[in-house]
Amino acid sequence: MKAMVLAAGLGLRMRPLTALCAKPALPVLNRPLLHWTLSLLARHGVTDVAINLHHRPASVRRAVGDGSAFGLHVLLSLEREILGTAGGPRRLRQFFGDEPFLLVNGDVFLDFDLTGLVARHVASGARATLALKANPNPRVYGPVVTASNGAVRSIAGLPSPARGTVSLFTGVHVLDPSLLDRLPPGSSDSVRDLYAPMVARGERLMGVRVRGAWYDLGNPRLYLEAQTALLASGVGGSLVDATVGIGRGARVVRSVVGPGSRIGPEASVVDSVLWDGVVVGARGRVRRSILASGVHVAPGSEHSGQVGLRSKRGQVWSMLAS
Repeated sequence: MKAMVLAAGLGLRMRPLTALCAKPALPVLNRPLLHWTLSLLARHGVTDVAINLHHRPASVRRAVGDGSAFGLHVLLSLEREILGTAGGPRRLRQFFGDEPFLLVNGDVFLDFDLTGLVARHVASGARATLALKANPNPRVYGPVVTASNGAVRSIAGLPSPARGTVSLFTGVHVLDPSLLDRLPPGSSDSVRDLYAPMVARGERLMGVRVRGAWYDLGNPRLYLEAQTALLASGVGGSLVDATVGIGRGARVVRSVVGPGSRIGPEASVVDSVLWDGVVVGARGRVRRSILASGVHVAPGSEHSGQVGLRSKRGQVWSMLAS
């Protein structure tokens, strides 16, 4: 089976972290986010994956390589101009052939049954099937409204508001590649230009509720909260790389600490994510913060609810939005 991971976005809501790398290449639990996505696809029988690039493309290339580490054949598609969630796949129409393929957003962490999703799609006879989750806030996540049989009646209010079961779209879908032939070359959007017109014409577009982990990594706050939640549901504490040096009396609580970092004596790191090569000086305090590669926390200083980066101008600190 084939799949495509959408990784060409600008990552505007994830600034300032995306000044350093593309959002799908950001470290999540000490691995690039793309590693988790590609590993999941491989576990569910995908053999060939296309990935589109635009912003900070080298960071995606470094994260993915040739795909062999995941047992995959990977095609990288550089978009000089962003083509959108439908235009990117449309450009690669010949890659997909004639069988249904998976289309996955590159800026979410997910772990659910893709094999079951594809099976449901095939059994339904639908042209496309959307993976859905419960929608905790329809004002934030455009609602997908489905009938009792799973047929999509409305998506993000298009083609018109409707009544039924309200869900959120996870950014994972299975679709018949012939649908891409309906789109003109260039930029297009899967919801506006493909799915909404299908619903308006009464075509069979299905929504399937899925179980399992799904985290939106849309901005730095969500990026941090997703990792602390994953720690709580998985390792049950902190994730500290084996190369990290921890001084006497230092504490690391509910945090991720990347390779080559050092936590000085009597320092504390709580509810935070530290990338590689971060140094927290003696008695330094870091709480609910994200420290990017190579950031140094001065001895005895405190950083709470902040994002720290190193740049050509030195270290830059900004507040973590609530």
